[in-house]
Amino acid sequence: MKIIEGSLLAFSKKVDEMIHQLTILRNSGIKNIHYDVMDGIFVPNTAFFGEHLAIIKKMGFKISVHLMVVDVEKFVDFFIKQEIDFLTFHCETLSNFKSFKIMQKIKEKNIKCGIAIKPSTIVSDVIDLINFSDIITVMSVEPGFGGQKFICNTLDKLKEIRKYNNNVIIQVDGGLNLETAELIREYANFFVMGTYLIDNINNSDFILKRLIR
Repeated sequence: MKIIEGSLLAFSKKVDEMIHQLTILRNSGIKNIHYDVMDGIFVPNTAFFGEHLAIIKKMGFKISVHLMVVDVEKFVDFFIKQEIDFLTFHCETLSNFKSFKIMQKIKEKNIKCGIAIKPSTIVSDVIDLINFSDIITVMSVEPGFGGQKFICNTLDKLKEIRKYNNNVIIQVDGGLNLETAELIREYANFFVMGTYLIDNINNSDFILKRLIR
């Protein structure tokens, strides 16, 4: 299963233009939108807090919410009521036990969920959480800003994860284009594309066909 997720962070901030971009992607065959939530504390930036979800759902996209926040429970309690499809949160500020409890709460709402990990996070430290996850977000840049360069040793991390768990959905987020996506294609399932996809939005059908071949 190979899926491109358009990262809303890279879309126009003007609602009419954003809807136009979403329409182009939908018509090209892209069916998933990646929805970043940032609190300005876990990362030095803020992003979405629930706005535009109704528009995205009405257009028929599946929604993957990625929480980059300190108060994970607060945001989980909000987003599990929003009829989303996937929900990941960063485990770096939580104990493993707390992360398990939060995932259990999400799973009870029939939402596929799991942890997100920063480039510096050691896979072996969170392997039990990975094995309890339906999906994990592997950051291939430092979280917080779009348009960053892909960190090449992400490939080693993906290989390590696959050694432990060959069934979990691996979602890779950051610095992806056709070249970097090809590097990780064997190990990743969901490819989060923001800046590159929007910069080449009129060729999004070509990008999809190249990656999802």
